[in-house]
Amino acid sequence: MPGLKVKFVYEHGTADDNRLDLYDGAKSLEGIARTLTITTHALLNGEIRTRADAANGAEFYIQAPRSGSFIYEATIFFGGAITSGVFYDFLKYTLNEAIGRLEDAPLRPALQDRIEPTIGELPAVLENALLDVHRPLMQAPEMLLKITRPRGEVLAVFDRETGLNLRPHNETLDDPVLGNVTRYNTLSRWGKLYDRSEGRVISFHLSEDLTVHERSLITWSLHESNLKRDHWLYFKVVALKTASQNRTKRYFITRVSQTPLADV
Repeated sequence: MPGLKVKFVYEHGTADDNRLDLYDGAKSLEGIARTLTITTHALLNGEIRTRADAANGAEFYIQAPRSGSFIYEATIFFGGAITSGVFYDFLKYTLNEAIGRLEDAPLRPALQDRIEPTIGELPAVLENALLDVHRPLMQAPEMLLKITRPRGEVLAVFDRETGLNLRPHNETLDDPVLGNVTRYNTLSRWGKLYDRSEGRVISFHLSEDLTVHERSLITWSLHESNLKRDHWLYFKVVALKTASQNRTKRYFITRVSQTPLADV
């Protein structure tokens, strides 16, 4: 199978003169390598690796920078069969979830099974690597980085704001979140819930301190959701919010109840 290519196009600032700061550019390239390796391994193997030394079933190469702005092109060779559409859609969804711009990459039905094992864990694990990718952008606020397919379709756009979104701050919410579970992985304790007040789906991670009963409510809500029945739960959470817009990125759940938590 021919290799699939991903272009990384730095624009504006020194990039328009075909230059990047040596240290920041090197760290950005290292972040690109870690991001692609972790993401590709998750796609092929359905598991999350925090170390990015290799991806089972794929090899990665980088081509020399091109003129124009400042362009790197990565090529990934797969040991097995993987369609280009699934790879690019998976990369687009994962990158945009990690930077807090999931509205730019709606989840396509063909990705459901691919996302299921990794749910919200993969974007969280990628944050440190993507912070390195953003190094030149944080030093030059006018600079952009576009991640594209070979013929130009944009998968994600990074800028200073998306770099700030990779440093979420914790906020313990006084009021419980009312919602229902839409996805959940019992092994990793990661999942997604529909937040009724926010009107959207948000990733979550369960505290290890939850009781057996509280964990059973998570699976109950998911089951009832699949059957189209009432399945609301109250969640006590720590919200991780983006620095630029104070928008909820994900929840860390510390308590779960079928009744208002004030009454428990």
